[in-house]
Amino acid sequence: MTALAVVLVAIGFALTVLMPVWALLTWGSHRERRRIARLPVSRCADVTGPGKRLCAVEGRAGPGPAGPLVAPLSGQPCAWYFSQVEENISGDGPSTRLVWEAGGAMAFEVRDESGPVLVDGRLVHPDHRSSRTGHSPPLRRVVEEDVSSAKKSVHLQGLIARGVLSEKSFRRGWLSDSRGWSVREYVLPIGEPLHVQGRPGFWDGRPVLGAGRHLVTGRTHEQLSADIERGLRTSRGCLLIGSIAGPVLLAAGYLLSR
Repeated sequence: MTALAVVLVAIGFALTVLMPVWALLTWGSHRERRRIARLPVSRCADVTGPGKRLCAVEGRAGPGPAGPLVAPLSGQPCAWYFSQVEENISGDGPSTRLVWEAGGAMAFEVRDESGPVLVDGRLVHPDHRSSRTGHSPPLRRVVEEDVSSAKKSVHLQGLIARGVLSEKSFRRGWLSDSRGWSVREYVLPIGEPLHVQGRPGFWDGRPVLGAGRHLVTGRTHEQLSADIERGLRTSRGCLLIGSIAGPVLLAAGYLLSR
């Protein structure tokens, strides 16, 4: 068998094996588009209580019951924040130890011309991504740093000065397994455009979108549908080409090997 025949057979076999997987991904995108198309955008004022079905709203982000917030590390005003300090430690493999964190679970508002509705803050947590589409919440990462000493971070020095953390938290002894600290903070700015899908419930007596499958994104309903449609057309095209090219390359490689 010639080298060209081997290459053709290998590529043809790979395409033939991958096409069923690609078909499943294409079908998933198709279902996602149908789901979004069938879920109309409601007015925020129409979300009045618990329900079993998903509800979608669009509006602008605003502070929740706690009022306007200030992110503790960056000092930025926001509707929601999540701040965290982790210690990087050595061992059998890379690992971390939580030193301090704040926020991440507070509810915030989405407001349209009809009024506001609350959104469970856990839906936009950076470690709790939605699996429904490739779109993520429009969070801003305002702090992201890795330091070997607290003295090298103005944010850690600020926490120490305010008494949130003590200097003892950052001391490293002779036998310490510490390799330094990671500091990060995310905020959801006030006024950020949002499209939210979630199951209605209650939060301290107020309607809230929360539990279950969800989606929080800065894209509008029309933009979501258009993005998925473009991806769906591309997937169908690749599926068609791969379905034809795989068997053709296999046949060509077999004929060359004879």
